Amino acid sequence: MDAAKLRIIAGAGAAFFGLAGTTALTVAGVLALIPVMGLLWATVTAASVLLFVACICVLVFLKPGKSTEEELDQFEHATADMLAELPFDAISSLVEKRPLTAASMALAAGYLLVSNPDQASKGLQKIMDELM
Repeated sequence: MDAAKLRIIAGAGAAFFGLAGTTALTVAGVLALIPVMGLLWATVTAASVLLFVACICVLVFLKPGKSTEEELDQFEHATADMLAELPFDAISSLVEKRPLTAASMALAAGYLLVSNPDQASKGLQKIMDELM
């Protein structure tokens, strides 16, 4: 079976069993609270706790304190900084650790640029992934 299909099946299984586990823990919590406060209030308490956790998750996910423009600007700056530093750090560490690999990549990059300049970036990425 392909690795991507296996990951999709594992994700679906994790969602299903996570939901089943949460349901089982909720039922167990209600059953444990029945002697203390009765069935109705035990159910209300368990549901309130789950809704509170869901609201906290929504607040963390949505971050309503920031405007969309501010968040997009922050994301763009973070992405630009990461992309600006990453290639130089990766290239310098590659040259230090594997000089023959770096020379092979430079040779392949030159060949790809001369033979097919339109698809050079895709080819270089594929070569870099294979050599590492």
